[in-house]
Amino acid sequence: MTPQQLAADVARGIEIKSEILRLIVELKLIEARLEAAGLEGEQVPLQDENREGKQFLARGSKHILPVRFESDLIIGSVEKDSPSHLEIEKICGDLFPRFFKASTKLDRVPKDGEAFRKLARQLLDPAKFALLIRASTARDKNLIAKSRTVVAWDDAKAIDQVA
Repeated sequence: MTPQQLAADVARGIEIKSEILRLIVELKLIEARLEAAGLEGEQVPLQDENREGKQFLARGSKHILPVRFESDLIIGSVEKDSPSHLEIEKICGDLFPRFFKASTKLDRVPKDGEAFRKLARQLLDPAKFALLIRASTARDKNLIAKSRTVVAWDDAKAIDQVA
């Protein structure tokens, strides 16, 4: 590689990196507007019946883009002997190791919130299921349940493909 080629690659790489950052900022602003539209617009059930939440179908000129409002997030771990740990262990009893394993914290055994809910539905009666989900829901410092919004770019369908 010549010094000129190297200089050209460095300059182009910096331009690309700058453009990517600009586009990421623009995309985040677009996603914030889509989320706001979804919160105000008509929401429909998610296509995956095993997931909890709703979705807004944002209609563009050529595509329909799902904006998913997924259910409250299940905690991945909990501090050992914390109030949350003790409450969850009381709810689950002998089944507790099926949901959390000991490490320096108690780590969730099922790989994600969906698998956690599925296991809880299988193993617990409905009342304990509801209590476990409430106790295991991730919360912010104000104790508000954390949730996730997904603007499903990869699932956008061309309008002529939608029934």
